[in-house]
Amino acid sequence: MPSISQYGRFLPAERCFELNREPPRKWRNIHYTQWGGTEMYAEVSNIGDGFCRVRDPVGNTCMLVGWDAKYCYIRDDETDLTFNPWGAPCPTKVTDRSCRFYPEQTVTRGTAAGLRATQRVFVPRREPIEIWSVTVENLEDRARTVSVFAYALFQLSGNNREGHGVWKDNHSAIRPDLGGVLVYNRHHSRPAPWFNGYLIATDGFTAGTGYRDTFTRSEFSPATPRIMWGGDLDGRDGLGPDCAGAVQVRRTIPARGSVRVDFVIGAFADESEVAARRAQATPAQIDAWLAEQTAAEVRHADAFTVDLGPDNADRANLINLFVKKQAYSYLIDKSGFRDNLQIDNAIALFDYPTARANLLAALASQKPDGAPLHGFRPLNRHLYSDKPAWILMTVAWLVKESGDLGLLKEVVPYFESQESGTVWDHVQRAYRYLAKDLGKHGLCDQHHADWNDQLEPTKETGARESVMVSQQLCHGCIEIAELAEHLGDHAVAEECRAIQREMAAKINSVAWDGAWYQRTICEDGYRLGSSKNAEASIFINTQSWAVLGGVADEARSRQCLDSVDRLIEQPFGFMICAPPLTKYDPRIGRYCYVRPGWVENGGAYCHAAGFKLVADCMLGRAEEAWRTFVKVAPDNPGNPVSNSEIEPFSFTNFYGNVPQAMGKSGYPWRTGTAGWFTMGLIEWILGVRRDLKGLRIDPCLTRTIPHARVRRTFRGAVYDITIDNSAGRCRGVRSIEVDGKPISGQVIPPFAGGQHQVRVVI
Repeated sequence: MPSISQYGRFLPAERCFELNREPPRKWRNIHYTQWGGTEMYAEVSNIGDGFCRVRDPVGNTCMLVGWDAKYCYIRDDETDLTFNPWGAPCPTKVTDRSCRFYPEQTVTRGTAAGLRATQRVFVPRREPIEIWSVTVENLEDRARTVSVFAYALFQLSGNNREGHGVWKDNHSAIRPDLGGVLVYNRHHSRPAPWFNGYLIATDGFTAGTGYRDTFTRSEFSPATPRIMWGGDLDGRDGLGPDCAGAVQVRRTIPARGSVRVDFVIGAFADESEVAARRAQATPAQIDAWLAEQTAAEVRHADAFTVDLGPDNADRANLINLFVKKQAYSYLIDKSGFRDNLQIDNAIALFDYPTARANLLAALASQKPDGAPLHGFRPLNRHLYSDKPAWILMTVAWLVKESGDLGLLKEVVPYFESQESGTVWDHVQRAYRYLAKDLGKHGLCDQHHADWNDQLEPTKETGARESVMVSQQLCHGCIEIAELAEHLGDHAVAEECRAIQREMAAKINSVAWDGAWYQRTICEDGYRLGSSKNAEASIFINTQSWAVLGGVADEARSRQCLDSVDRLIEQPFGFMICAPPLTKYDPRIGRYCYVRPGWVENGGAYCHAAGFKLVADCMLGRAEEAWRTFVKVAPDNPGNPVSNSEIEPFSFTNFYGNVPQAMGKSGYPWRTGTAGWFTMGLIEWILGVRRDLKGLRIDPCLTRTIPHARVRRTFRGAVYDITIDNSAGRCRGVRSIEVDGKPISGQVIPPFAGGQHQVRVVI
């Protein structure tokens, strides 16, 4: 699309996006270890900055380096000319610059004064460290002496496993014997001995400094460090909140030659760990770590790919190259129960073992009464009402993806209890809890909040019931009833069907507003999401989940989504509610505090639009479903990246709906939007959907895409599926051929392995 091409381009053969012009804001990539154990999550922008943090197995989380606080500098020691690979933050102009964003690494290059600098940043798959490999090429016919500097301002604050804050009392020490700077946090609140950080060069050490103020000048700007005026780093230790690590390595580069300097950022408990890491991190080992991370990302990427035609090449590249990375990284970034379980459903499409293991870890935070914690790593003990509903969906969808009935027999302990139960027992306790935890209108009690965190109570709100969670219970019971019949557990199947029927009847009796479903019912009778409200009169979620949960009949379902089209849809997305709240109402609570048109208060909330896309497809609304996908994806013609400012390779959490930031993206990368839009495209628009009996083929495809292709791995077999929509019928499979032979019905029974050609005609 033109708005993307003015900044750079996808390079599918090289598996990256190449940025070669100044983006509308810093564009960020993310890097991380594999899920489980001690993890690192790091952000890297085109100018090289970004935070990094470490989380241990129980949930203690340390922010090593914060925002806008780490940079690489190259200095010609003859002239003192100093520059950064992208040309910022130092004002020195660079030429021939590019930043290549790969799933496994970020590579930035720029040239100044006859020196070409390339900075490669990545996080190894099994080592919680961030590695910078800086290569400097001498483009002249004479030897050059340069200094390469790495700088990071350490935070070392964070939270403990209970989610309580950890403070800092830092000091730093220059350690030439270890090749860098060590920063120690001695504050009594630190929950583990490893809340210390280091920045080291793996080979060679010229000088270092240990405090921000001794690296920068008095304006404390990383754009004008003291090194621009010559001299080595001063070797001074630091004490105070702005302890930093700056390391200098001097090299002489022969004519037309090059040198490489490697730096490592990490956490440590004992100095011996730093020494061991430095000895381990040879150039060969660093390259091997990168190769391992690359191989993992390639495996994920190859699990499914799409071809949506030349007009949608950038959207296909987003799905083919980056969306698996975005989904997987959410496990390492997020600790919320709902966050992890929702994203498991998408991760199962390309890495079922990780999704399975994460589900089991999450279920261990479910209490014996059936209610899980809000967050489990670190812990968050608040009671949110939606948590049990995600168990029902995720267990059912993971079994549909894998065929792994053994999952249901896995035994998982209940939280802070001597009790344990199989996964199937955890499922039953979840729906029974929701079915009994009701308010006076017979709907699910909302408690602290539900899926919408902003629906938190005040002292005036009183008890409230969540229409959305009640609809989610209906959806979960449909899924579990189907799974129970597959298992032969007819008692559970009938129990779930009865709960679904009874709850659907209650919702239709007390929450139908005439053209849509209300959102929340307060104890005193006040309704949020009603046409009687001047503001927040309609919410998108209760319209979508009325369809997903089988609550609304077809006529009401279409009326609900027609209301969304009419009242909620915007050029750049779908508001979570309309109109936004502009006045404080004590019966609503925290929701009123959010800026009108921002995030949950009337922002174009992309995660919620994912639910709506699935509902569209369930009703056969092919054009509306595709329009939803286009409006949320980064290359929306109605909200190009030049305005939204989003990276073309990341889904975002929301788009703004306020005059100062109309259409601007907020919270890219760290959002459940990626998972829902992955499933929405692969399983619902393209219709290659998991099913207990095999692979269901049921496209709901816009007529603007006459031909599409999906390559999908399912239960160990690879399916290369072409979809012929040239007649423009969009919905309703006319024929399916597998390996040249027609099949009856729409479900391809699972093959034991191999590659299979599938031709679908709509």
